[in-house]
Amino acid sequence: MRKLQDRLKEIERKNSGKKVTGLDETDGRTTREKLEKLVQQNLQRKGMAMAERKPAAMVAARDPFLVKDFYYSLDGRYGKVRLGEWRELQPETLAVISGSAAFAALDPQKVLFFDSETTGLAGGTGTIPFMLGFGFFSEQVFQVKIFLLQDLDKEGEFLAAVDDFLQAGNFSAAVTFNGKAFDFPLLETRYILQRRRFPLLKLPHLDFLFPARTIWKNTFDSRKLGYLGEMLLGISRSDDIEASFIPALYFSFLRNQDLSAIEPVIEHNAMDLVGLAAVVLLGARYLDDHSLTADEGEILGLGMLCERAGLLEKAEVFYRLAKDVAGRAAVQERAVRRLSVLLKKKKLYQEALKLWEMLSAGNDLQAYREISVHYEHRERNYYQAVEIVEKALVNVSLSPSQQQDLEKRLERLRSKIAKLEEKDVTRDA
Repeated sequence: MRKLQDRLKEIERKNSGKKVTGLDETDGRTTREKLEKLVQQNLQRKGMAMAERKPAAMVAARDPFLVKDFYYSLDGRYGKVRLGEWRELQPETLAVISGSAAFAALDPQKVLFFDSETTGLAGGTGTIPFMLGFGFFSEQVFQVKIFLLQDLDKEGEFLAAVDDFLQAGNFSAAVTFNGKAFDFPLLETRYILQRRRFPLLKLPHLDFLFPARTIWKNTFDSRKLGYLGEMLLGISRSDDIEASFIPALYFSFLRNQDLSAIEPVIEHNAMDLVGLAAVVLLGARYLDDHSLTADEGEILGLGMLCERAGLLEKAEVFYRLAKDVAGRAAVQERAVRRLSVLLKKKKLYQEALKLWEMLSAGNDLQAYREISVHYEHRERNYYQAVEIVEKALVNVSLSPSQQQDLEKRLERLRSKIAKLEEKDVTRDA
């Protein structure tokens, strides 16, 4: 936190040339509140930027973009994973995580991790991705290469340099976090405006936001990348920059040509890419060795991930394990429910029936429904089916439509019983 405070002080000194009081550590405000004040000051000065600009002849020429490289050791450990373990990753594992068979045929060592920083979060043609970060594995390190746009009028040259990098890298696939909804559509728009085609669109794309939601839905309240990095990998983000402050810091950098204003954003982007690579690797390691998991919710999530990928046998193993080890009732209930669905698909009805009976003890409407269907259609035991429907009508809090549905089912079952009894009477006569 001290590092961020010192940088903010330095930025305000250079921007104002006055004594810094807004970031005084003794004024009782948090770093976030101090940073918000600095952002507001930057925004107020933005309206005067044109009046304060020097004549064109006096402005020193600068490159349209800047490239910065970071290198991370493959021996670096983040939580339960070491970056070098990516070398052992099998493409089939990525296929399970992504839910796409395309990943089963590619080289995991040529995967490219991608993240962008933009002038806004709303998207659209007015939002400019001014920083494009790429992470990839080389022989000795995990490398992060960040492209920073230094002149908004030179976006074409900026994207051309990115194109050259991507073409030379010959990458096999792209991995993002929320890239499908945000980064990719935004970059596609910017490329179109420059009469270009976004190169990553032709590669298989894993947006890890969706697998992360599946794996950790029953473990954490948040599935944001920074939060997962902190909880799972031990990557502290206490000194990190808030995403909402990033546009103002970039505009401050453009006005003052002071790299220190944008350095926290560059480091933020680099750390996001390292965190993304490590958390994807952790998910892959979980699939291969569930003993690495620390929570029954993760085991349940792995089962759901396998089920979505069509690996029903592996999903069944995870669901059984989650059912047996779960200490939280909600997780056990979900595991039992998903397991019953798989057993029904495999036509193991008697085992599925036991699970439905477990769920019905909690007055689960779907479980009552499955039990009544089982007795009606598989065992032809209409009396037992009626008993189950009557229990549901008494024990479950029903909506009007659910009430109507059960009453219709009860009426149909009683009609079948009446016909059977009529046949018995006729036969006896």
